[in-house]
Amino acid sequence: MGDVRFLILGPLRAEVDGRPVALPTGRGRAILARLLANAGQIVELDELGDASSTRTAVSRLRRALGEANCIQTRGTGYLAHVTDSDLLDFRALRDEGRYAEALALWRGEPFEDVDGVNDIAEKLTNERKAIEALVPVPRQVPAPLAQFAGRERELTALHDTGPVTVLSGTGGAGKTTLALQWASTTDFPAGQLHVNLRGFDPTAPARPEEVVRGFLGALGVPPDRVPAGSADQAELYRKLVRGKRMLLLLDNARDADHVRPLLPRDPACRVLITSRNRMDDLDAAKLRLDALAQAEAEEVLAQRIGRDRAAAEPEAVARLVTLCGGLPLALAIVAARAEPGLPLGALADELAGDVLDFLDTGDETTSVRSVFAWSYQRLSVPAQRLFRLLGVHPGPNLSAAAATSLMGEPPPLAELADAGLVTVHAGRYELHDLVRAYARDLVTEEEKRAALRRMMDHYLHSAHFADARIHSFRSKVVVDPPVAGVVPEIVQDHEEARHWFTVEIAVLAASCELAAANGLDRHTWQLAWSVRTFLDLIGGWHEALSLLEAGLAASRRLGDDNGSAIMHQLIAHTRHRLGEMPAAEAHLTEALRLNVRTGNLDGQIRTHRNFAHCMETVGDLNRALVHAWQAATLSERAGDTSGLAGATNQVGWYLGLLGRHEEALEQCRIALALHLGCGDRLGEASTLDSIAYNLHHVGDFAGAIEHYRQSLVVFEAISEQFEIATTMVNLGDTYVATGEVTEARQVWEEAETIYDRLGHADVAKARRRLTEWAAAPSSG
Repeated sequence: MGDVRFLILGPLRAEVDGRPVALPTGRGRAILARLLANAGQIVELDELGDASSTRTAVSRLRRALGEANCIQTRGTGYLAHVTDSDLLDFRALRDEGRYAEALALWRGEPFEDVDGVNDIAEKLTNERKAIEALVPVPRQVPAPLAQFAGRERELTALHDTGPVTVLSGTGGAGKTTLALQWASTTDFPAGQLHVNLRGFDPTAPARPEEVVRGFLGALGVPPDRVPAGSADQAELYRKLVRGKRMLLLLDNARDADHVRPLLPRDPACRVLITSRNRMDDLDAAKLRLDALAQAEAEEVLAQRIGRDRAAAEPEAVARLVTLCGGLPLALAIVAARAEPGLPLGALADELAGDVLDFLDTGDETTSVRSVFAWSYQRLSVPAQRLFRLLGVHPGPNLSAAAATSLMGEPPPLAELADAGLVTVHAGRYELHDLVRAYARDLVTEEEKRAALRRMMDHYLHSAHFADARIHSFRSKVVVDPPVAGVVPEIVQDHEEARHWFTVEIAVLAASCELAAANGLDRHTWQLAWSVRTFLDLIGGWHEALSLLEAGLAASRRLGDDNGSAIMHQLIAHTRHRLGEMPAAEAHLTEALRLNVRTGNLDGQIRTHRNFAHCMETVGDLNRALVHAWQAATLSERAGDTSGLAGATNQVGWYLGLLGRHEEALEQCRIALALHLGCGDRLGEASTLDSIAYNLHHVGDFAGAIEHYRQSLVVFEAISEQFEIATTMVNLGDTYVATGEVTEARQVWEEAETIYDRLGHADVAKARRRLTEWAAAPSSG
């Protein structure tokens, strides 16, 4: 007999080895639906209708199902024996807290092609709605521009186009502005996804696979539940948006190939693409955004400079609009130059000398450059220099501190903002991609080389310092001093460091790629090393892997065995996180070889400890213990107290897992003393947790509870949220062992809240315990 699967969450289907089974229509189909909805339960004959006709229908149904027959006679009723169905999968994923994946199984309304089963279909629909309420609705599309005018024809056209629309036009034509305005006036109950694809940024356009992973997170998939392969990620993404009335705004795309991997392929999901490319080779509705009509452009300029001022000089306003060719970006720059007290007529006279060139050429790039040149030439000399150097920065934005290092002196950012050449959002400075391209054209090669080195030094030293605040007991890497003029950003504590990385991570990733492209190999691998801890904390393992592999290539080009060993070790850790154990073991083997060859004891210690974790994951606890002992022995030889403490705790942990709890406690207590001596708070908390685990298993529940509580105090002090939740789950288990069920429920509820906030799949552990003990008597 082949593998039988029933599909209930949509049109009713049965399959054997993936092949569809022809199901009967009418009465038999309705009976099958009721039995499948109550799979594993006896449905009495009288619940299915007239006894005689029901028996006849069931007999025919069994013949029709053939190999897929799951109907058993039980007493005075029938039972469907089902081992594989989408309903079973849905409930299993739901119970594990994997809500987004559970909802992805739905293909429509339950039993939508079966008559007479509205009652059971309604119950299943209610199950789905209960889960939908737990999945966040993404609202990623930014708010529209406050000063929006015109484009009524285009707004109407967008409302009337099909499921996929390409909104194209020259840079600065207002494509993004129009898209945001339209999105704000249209209802998408299932939410909105948005990404700036940076299609015309020559250094770092957004890769479709990275975008898909970002969308999966927005759709409620925890980082550790994201499939390892890009194809599987794309398949899950499309399942999650299937049948949903939602908006997908793909902004600033390069071409059709850039967006094809992101298309949902479902007409229920509305896709709006903005691009300078018309994408004639994409099957989509096309809407070209031209320059604003005269009246619309005058309205836009009047909103920006003030209606009273515009009304006082209508002829000058008309001249300015004509000179700008109705290009919204040009209008914004003109408005920025319209200083109070300057007559608009004089402004138009000044503009005419520069803008006529682009009005006559018909070349879009040249035309836009002329507008920028007009604004650039009126900047002060320091502001002109800053503008040129901003062309070196990879984007998408930068802080004032980064601009200081880029320039090597205090930057006149306000002057650029006043001129309309940069925009400011939440203290970050951003250039439109055309503006950045123009700046790149202006910067000299000598300026570029010096600015690139200052910028890379800024991000490397800032990241290096912030990483030390997150993880002080890291690999020992010597970073060369920064060149003159670089002022790294300094964070004060763990919390500030995490915030800094959260804001800067996209810039850091782009800088790593830019460093590799420009032959700055030491910066490449050391930047990857500096950001890896943060990416590990937030579950950004795919992003980390990309940077680390670039870092490995860079260290090899340098012939830096120490750097290569570190990259191999960190790649192995990341592959481990992704469940790719053979690859992880291969990288660890190479890391160990290089560390032995160079005599790097610190690298050998860390590699053995990583090997131990890998062996634990694959279930080889004896090999895990061997590697932990090796790490401890090497740490002692090296005089590395922190490494010895961590390795000794590992030894104790693996002894405990092997059932040797008394020996485990001895090692863990030695480790705790060492951690306290060197001030490794994370190691201290982890070791307290290990001691509690072993005390529980030797029956010292009071001691276990006390050590779990001490562990929590330390984890909370250093804000290790995931570890707090995990320890609370374990503490609850010990409470149950002592009969303190009320206390157990309390800590499990707190753990559930933290896991939920982190979006981690381990929330299922807490929920399973809460469900299991929901009806248990309270303690006391």
